[in-house]
Amino acid sequence: MKYLWITLLLAIPAAWGIGSNSTGFAQLFQLLTNGEISAADRIILLDLRLPRVLGAVFVGGMLSAAGCAAQNLFRNDLASPHVLGCVNAAALGAVAALLCGAGSVMMGCCALGMTILTLFILLIPGWQTHWEGSTIILAGVAVNACCAALSSGALYLADERLNTLVFWLLGGFWRMGWQELCLLVPAALCGWGILLKMAPEMDMLLLGDRGALMSGVSLKKVKITALIVIALLTAAAVSCCGVIGFVGLAVPHIVRLTGGGSFRRVLPLTILSGALLLLGADLGGRTLVPDREIPVGIITALAGAPFFFYLLLRRSRNHA
Repeated sequence: MKYLWITLLLAIPAAWGIGSNSTGFAQLFQLLTNGEISAADRIILLDLRLPRVLGAVFVGGMLSAAGCAAQNLFRNDLASPHVLGCVNAAALGAVAALLCGAGSVMMGCCALGMTILTLFILLIPGWQTHWEGSTIILAGVAVNACCAALSSGALYLADERLNTLVFWLLGGFWRMGWQELCLLVPAALCGWGILLKMAPEMDMLLLGDRGALMSGVSLKKVKITALIVIALLTAAAVSCCGVIGFVGLAVPHIVRLTGGGSFRRVLPLTILSGALLLLGADLGGRTLVPDREIPVGIITALAGAPFFFYLLLRRSRNHA
């Protein structure tokens, strides 16, 4: 884990000093050493580049942690926040707020509100079955379809705001600022803390419902709490940066393949790995093509889709 910490601590200033304009490491060094620096360079480094670097770190950790919790909850290495419909629900709430001209705080509230509403809808079918994974996943498929349809309707009504909505739905940190970070940081710390505290119960869930009950785990309390935390982390991330796919699916699975171990060990490794992944994806998105930014969601989808097929092929060989 210490190597991931060292890599992240080195990657943050590296991403801070690299951009598509002439503001680079020389200006960053002057800023950190109280040297003379122009007002334009100061704005670029402190108000534009630093918030998006920190935002990529926190969003990567939040989406990865949500995926890690979902995979333990459903005992399935293909589970992710997308399965629950949380991502599309949060996107729908944020899109509705964006269409109404709301600011970042209201977008976050709408995304969280829509996600919580979706969560209650998911809980209804499983009320009599102790929220079995298959029941929740099937309900999530229905919610996903409904939220995706409503989001498409919002795009149809967007008119001159269509470009903004489409770019936002593709995912990216172009609008990340200090106000958005004030929403991300408390949500991330709260969600990560709750999941770490629940680590023994999350490990017991891997034994199955019967085994967890025999071990003294309160399935109702643990499952509902885990679902709420997944919804909180996903809604906060989506409301600030749009829809970024495959992070919650691929990162926890890779960590389990390489690191293994208990949830208390896997979760921090997953958070750090997700932070590094999105930090690199954001850096590539804003530097690969001159004078043009590639949405982060496109980069993660291009990288994640082949990995998703690899997982499916691997599962097929294991069941053969």
